[in-house]
Amino acid sequence: MEEYHITWHAPEHEHREHTADWYWAVSIITISLAIAFILLGNILLSLILVIGIGSLLLHSKNPSRMIEHEISRKGIRSGDKLRPWHTLEAFWILEEQTIHNIHISPKLLLISEKPYMPQIVIPLDNAPLDEIHQILSKKLEEVPQAEPFASRLMRTFGF
Repeated sequence: MEEYHITWHAPEHEHREHTADWYWAVSIITISLAIAFILLGNILLSLILVIGIGSLLLHSKNPSRMIEHEISRKGIRSGDKLRPWHTLEAFWILEEQTIHNIHISPKLLLISEKPYMPQIVIPLDNAPLDEIHQILSKKLEEVPQAEPFASRLMRTFGF
């Protein structure tokens, strides 16, 4: 059995600093939509919108913490969460790129057999990409994937 062990640290999420104007704009849009939903008689949707955007605003204000990621013979670990090899089906390494003047760091995209979390995204900041690719190609099938729509949407809106 081949022995390998790769460890790297990466931020929990991509953190961007926001101006006060950005917070005001998001708040005004949220309140406007909430009022519109109330006028249309959908109070529950209005409440969900305000709570959801409020929590996103609080989350976007805090800087991300560094998480240790590890690939070993047991599986792939991110922080305290170990994903054993038998629960993973495929992988894809999304290369570093720049889209619309926004820098996107490389990411490891994993397909899991678990229905509630089918795609896992792990940042590869400062990680040895060639070594990771070499190990993963021995353990998992390499299937081209795109970054999840929710991640792209959040980056577009500045979260």
